[in-house]
Amino acid sequence: MKALKKIDTALYKIRVVGLVALLAACILMCLTNIILRYVVRGVPTLRPFPWVNELMQMGAIWIGFLAAGLGVKQNAHVSLESLTQKYLPAKASKILRRIAQIVVIAALAVLVVFGVKVTISQSHSFLQNLHISNAWFYSAIPVGCFFLLYDYLMILLFGDSPFGEGEKAGNDCASGAF
Repeated sequence: MKALKKIDTALYKIRVVGLVALLAACILMCLTNIILRYVVRGVPTLRPFPWVNELMQMGAIWIGFLAAGLGVKQNAHVSLESLTQKYLPAKASKILRRIAQIVVIAALAVLVVFGVKVTISQSHSFLQNLHISNAWFYSAIPVGCFFLLYDYLMILLFGDSPFGEGEKAGNDCASGAF
C-alpha cells in the first residue's frame, strides 16, 4: 500500500507540475502576442506570431484533460449523489454509485484505446503554422483519460480520496471555502 501511495503521489505531482507549466506557457504566449499586436504595432518587423493561437488551443486541450483527473481526485465534479442519497436507500445509492463508477471506467478504457489509435493515425499530419505533429496534441486524450481511469479505479477499489490528497480540498469546495 505504501508503494501505491508513492506512485499516486508521484502521478499527482507530475500532473500538477505539467498543468502549471502549460498554463504558464499559454499565458506567456498570449501576453507576448498582445504586446506585439497592440503595444509595439508601429515596428513592422515585430509582429504577432501566427502559431501562438494554435499552440494555445492545443495547450487548453491538454489543460482540460489533465485537470479533469485532479477534479475527480478532489471530488470536485458535479454528481448526482445528493439526489440518490436523498431519494434512495443508502444501500441502493451505494450500489448505483459503484455501477456508475464501473461504467465510467469502461468508457475511459475505450477512450484510452481509441485515443492511442487516433494519436498514431495523426502522427503524419502537422499543424498549419509549425512543423509539429498533431499527434502531440491528440495524445492529450489517451493521457488524460488514463489519469482519469487511474483515479476512478483508485476510488472504486479504495473509496473516496484513498490517499487523502483530495479529501480536504473536496470538503473545502463543498463548503464554499476556497
